[in-house]
Amino acid sequence: ETAVFTPKYATTDPSEVGPVDLLIVFVKYMLLEDALKNAKTMIGKDTIVLSLQNGIGNYDEIAKVVPEEQICCGTTAHGCTFLEPGHVRHTGRGITNVGTLKGPYANAEKVADALRQAGFEAAAHENVMQLIWHKLFANIAINAITALLDQPNASVAENPFEHTLAENMVREAVAVANATGCSFDVEAELKNAFDVAIATGTNRSSMLQDVTRQRETEIRIINGAVVKTGKEAGIPTPYNEVICQLIQALIDWDSMGMKVVGVAHNGEEACEMVRQTQPEINRENRLPAWEAVF
Repeated sequence: ETAVFTPKYATTDPSEVGPVDLLIVFVKYMLLEDALKNAKTMIGKDTIVLSLQNGIGNYDEIAKVVPEEQICCGTTAHGCTFLEPGHVRHTGRGITNVGTLKGPYANAEKVADALRQAGFEAAAHENVMQLIWHKLFANIAINAITALLDQPNASVAENPFEHTLAENMVREAVAVANATGCSFDVEAELKNAFDVAIATGTNRSSMLQDVTRQRETEIRIINGAVVKTGKEAGIPTPYNEVICQLIQALIDWDSMGMKVVGVAHNGEEACEMVRQTQPEINRENRLPAWEAVF
C-alpha cells in the first residue's frame, strides 16, 4: 500500500520556518549536535523539543542548547526506511510514549494529545526512563552482535552462542537500570528482547547497516551507555565493555577519516581484529582499558 502525503509547506532551510510549537528529533546521536545547530532558528521560548531517539545520552546533548523545561523524551514503535528524498517506507507502527525528566509533565500530556489528534497512538508517562531503558534492552541484545557477525536480527535468538552473549549483556543492563531507580524483571526483559529479535528476524539492524556503509555507529549510547552508567553506579559490565571495544575495533580511524576494517563472522575473527587495530594490547592478549577506546 502506498500513501502520498503533501505537506502544506516544506523546506530544507530551517531559517525559513521560524519558531515552531513542537520540534521532533529523530536523528542519530552522532548527528545530533549539528542538527540542533541547524534547527536553532526553529526553537523559540515556547517550543517543546521531543526526542524519540534510541539510546541514552541524547537528552544531555539537547539540554546544552535547549532549556530543560522545554524538553520531552520518549519512545516510538514506528519505523521507516529512507528510500530517496521525499520517499520513505513505513516499516512499523505502534504507540509513541512521551514524558519529561525535568520539565512540566503538562508538556508531555500536551504533546501526546497533539499526536492523538493527528491520528497516532500516543500516551504520556511519568516514568519515561523506564520506557527508554526497556526499548534499549532490545537494542543491546541485537545491534552490536549482528553488526559484528553480519547477521540478521533473528540470529541472536537462534544461535546459542549469540543468545548467551546477548543474555549476559541484557542482564548487565537491567542491573544498571535498576540501580538508577528503575524496577525491571530481568527474565521479562530477556523474553521481550528475544521476542523483538524474532519479530524483526529478517531485518538488518541499524548498527549493521552503519558498519556496512562505513559510518560511525551508535555504540556509545547503547552498550556504551550501560558501561558509563554502570561505572557511575559501581556495577561491573564486562560483556558490554568488550562488545563496545569490538565494535570500535571494526573502525580504523586515521587522518583521512573512517573506514571499516571488516566484519567478523566468528569470535576468533573478532578477537583478531581487536589485536590488529589495538597494538597496545599486552602479551596475554587482554583487551585495552576502556578509557583507551572511549
